[in-house]
Amino acid sequence: MIQNYLLTALRFFRRQKGYTVLNVLGLAVGLLGAFLILLWVQDELRQDRFHADGDRLFMAMRNISYSNGTIETARAITYPAAAALETAYAEIEDAEMVTFPNEAVLSHDGRAFRERGYWAEEAFFEMFTFPLVAGDPATALDAPDGIVISEQLAQALFQTDDFASVLGRTVRFDDRHDARVTGVAAPVPEHSSLQFDWILPFEEYYARNTWMDHWSNSGAQLYVRLAEGADLATVNDKIGGLIEENADYTGVALFLYPFQAYHLSGTFENGEQAGGRIEYVRAFGVVAFFLVLIACINFMNLATARAAQRAREISVRKTLGATRSGLAAQFLGEAVLVALIAATLALVALVSLLPVFGEVAGKPFELGSLGPGMWALFIGVALTAGLLAGSYPALVLSRYNPAGILRGGGGVASGGLLRKVLVVGQFAASILLIVGTLVVYLQIDYIQTKNLGLDRENVVMMTLEGGALDQYDTFRQTLLAQPGIEMVTTTNQDPLSVGNSTSDPTWDGKDPEAQLDFHIIQASHDFVETMRMEVVSGRSFSRAFGADTTNFVVNETMAQVMGTDDPVGERLEFWGRDGEIVGMVEDFHMTSLYAPIEPTILLLDATLSRAQMLGRMLAVRIEPGQTAEALAGLERTFATFSPGVPFDYTFLDERFGRMYESERRIGTLANLFALVAAFVACLGLFGLAAYAAERRRKEVGVRKVLGASVPGVVALLSREFVALVVIACAVAFPLAYLGAERWLGGFAYRADLSLTPFLLAGGSALLLAALTVGIQAWRAATADPVKSLRYE
Repeated sequence: MIQNYLLTALRFFRRQKGYTVLNVLGLAVGLLGAFLILLWVQDELRQDRFHADGDRLFMAMRNISYSNGTIETARAITYPAAAALETAYAEIEDAEMVTFPNEAVLSHDGRAFRERGYWAEEAFFEMFTFPLVAGDPATALDAPDGIVISEQLAQALFQTDDFASVLGRTVRFDDRHDARVTGVAAPVPEHSSLQFDWILPFEEYYARNTWMDHWSNSGAQLYVRLAEGADLATVNDKIGGLIEENADYTGVALFLYPFQAYHLSGTFENGEQAGGRIEYVRAFGVVAFFLVLIACINFMNLATARAAQRAREISVRKTLGATRSGLAAQFLGEAVLVALIAATLALVALVSLLPVFGEVAGKPFELGSLGPGMWALFIGVALTAGLLAGSYPALVLSRYNPAGILRGGGGVASGGLLRKVLVVGQFAASILLIVGTLVVYLQIDYIQTKNLGLDRENVVMMTLEGGALDQYDTFRQTLLAQPGIEMVTTTNQDPLSVGNSTSDPTWDGKDPEAQLDFHIIQASHDFVETMRMEVVSGRSFSRAFGADTTNFVVNETMAQVMGTDDPVGERLEFWGRDGEIVGMVEDFHMTSLYAPIEPTILLLDATLSRAQMLGRMLAVRIEPGQTAEALAGLERTFATFSPGVPFDYTFLDERFGRMYESERRIGTLANLFALVAAFVACLGLFGLAAYAAERRRKEVGVRKVLGASVPGVVALLSREFVALVVIACAVAFPLAYLGAERWLGGFAYRADLSLTPFLLAGGSALLLAALTVGIQAWRAATADPVKSLRYE
């Protein structure tokens, strides 16, 4: 029987080549889009899932309640909390401090490389599953002068693959000190949020940053491993008041958050978890479902539209004893066969497109990453699509009344209303995707053009090292003499990222109960001018005022916190500095536009020692149109002062752009899948229009004989389908508006949601539908009426 069903299906496919091609192509494209999305979703879900104790690893975070009622969630934790957690709570097995990522130059025997890494406490390699190919994970970070480096860095520095021989050898770190190699780490998995080429003992970092020892100061991350069986909610209840109990302020609640969940669900609003990338995962999961559904709808529509052509076949089979269940099984089998053919084509295309898709998604997809589970999932999706696509035709076609059909009467259900509903659903889904894509690009454009309170164009950022650091004043003067270089300054951080924070600052009239967190930027003279910040009151730091070494410049938000419109002249004290606010600059964005602007204080670092200056960033403003000359002069000068140190730089606007790389890639992917959905929907519409034109061929012939014009006939055949797309717009627009508002609501600073994306999406859908249907309508309208009426 199965052989008979297969032969029948193949004969039908051969007779209806165009119909079969449309079905196979539509399902193949829809499945390809769904398979690509499933790959992306799988990759997202794998992040940080490889650690042996992953279900017991947590990040310490703190909720800071401000006096205005808002709550900020911060990852930076005070250093003393680590020891306190380990000693005071039996449920906590380990608590390890780890800095935020840093870049440093590591050199040996004339070879130097700038790499990313961390300072971490002793149990780092016991807490996280980062195997060492040489060295003991339990002791690799015990010695203050030790260092663990990656395989790749070991090969580059020591020119050997014998990693055991590397142990004990010396690496020069940032031209600061010699470190002894105590371990070589295996390559870090791509799915790790902790990417590194070196790890230094946290003790070495703490020795240069003793300010961290105060409960009010925060500047590093804290990772915690709970004991087996420990309950997270119970632990959080116990530790919540730890910082308040030891610091001289209130309004800070410490809590633990699952490390494995942070990548996908690490967004917090007003102290509560509020989504994150998991929303993209869910959204793309829905998109994958819609892509398959749209392709299945095409199959259903075309199958029911051409039902009359199979009516006699079905009637003869029923007359000869075929059962309804047997016919339903035949039609389901045909659908599954089409789906498997389509899936085969989709998988061939998938393998071919993996490198391209990897570039678009920013993830290294390879054929080897498609494990048995993914292949089984792909086959499962294909079979499900076949069963879904064939279910309705099987139920409808198998219930035809053979007597009525063989007498030449009725018995064939048209399914016209259902087809219209399905077409509306197809285009509503496509319009939703198109609107979503346009809203993403609208917000990205807003981000790129928004006034940040500083000028990010034409500013080169690089790490200040070697002789350029030791002889900074001479280095600076030499740079200013180079063509195209306008301003030079230094800072302890990228001005577009959060650095150190503290709650220590006090001033006359400060509410002693108020809990506030202040961001601190340490910079040299000319920082405000180099960044082209707008001074709205007072002045910036000046070499003409020696007292500026203890004075401050603040932003407008800081003034609001202090309760004044003009804070110039007010006294401010913290970190042993008792000085005066000499200037106020316009608010500027230090972090992404997801977060509101925080109160910020600028300190002059002119009195810092060399050890304290290590890791400082050089900021060079270049005159417009002279980039090549300025970079050449910068490279020559840097090589003169810091020979052997790699010359690596970035532009500030590039750093800003990378903050939203994820949103741009998501927008590109959404755009890609919106095009796929629109293509599949139009493919189905093309088939339905062809069927409608064929069904009304005689009517068109009569109308032309009676004088109807070609445009009139085209309008007649197109009107119904265009009306369905208009209805789809009416359905999709409210849903798209709600989704766009929710996504934009995640940004503290966002674009206004105008009618533009809705009009463009609706117009695009109408244009695509009109062109798709119009092609078939034009062919029908320009056909010779004699051919359609010759037998009448």
